[in-house]
Amino acid sequence: MYGIPEHCKLLSAAEEQVLLALWEAAPASRRDIGRKLKEKGWADGTLLTFLSRLEAKGWVKVTRNANYNIYTPTITRRAYGVYCMRERLDTLFGGDLAAAVRALVSESGAGPSQLEQAGAVIEEMKAQAEEYDSYDAFF
Repeated sequence: MYGIPEHCKLLSAAEEQVLLALWEAAPASRRDIGRKLKEKGWADGTLLTFLSRLEAKGWVKVTRNANYNIYTPTITRRAYGVYCMRERLDTLFGGDLAAAVRALVSESGAGPSQLEQAGAVIEEMKAQAEEYDSYDAFF
């Protein structure tokens, strides 16, 4: 699954909310995570249920600390973001990165500064790819 281990099962939207809150505070107790989700109306019992689901699905590791659990994500937020973007790219744009970028840029409302930053990232990635392509391991 694009860098996500096979043992990790797909997430529901609610599980994703809990994981996003955990990434902000990790490693974290249920109370720490609950503070992040309080404004969204999450009850403690519901949060515990979802943390258990995330553990069962392989997204969260739980360790015991005195009389409470500490939750740690097993996957980085970046890896999950790449997985989600790649999945959307394949599903919505048939894997056509150029079409996806055109659509995003035309509808994002990005200003010249943001477009310049995005262009710099693309140029940096092209330079890295060219450097890798010119590497001769047998020279």
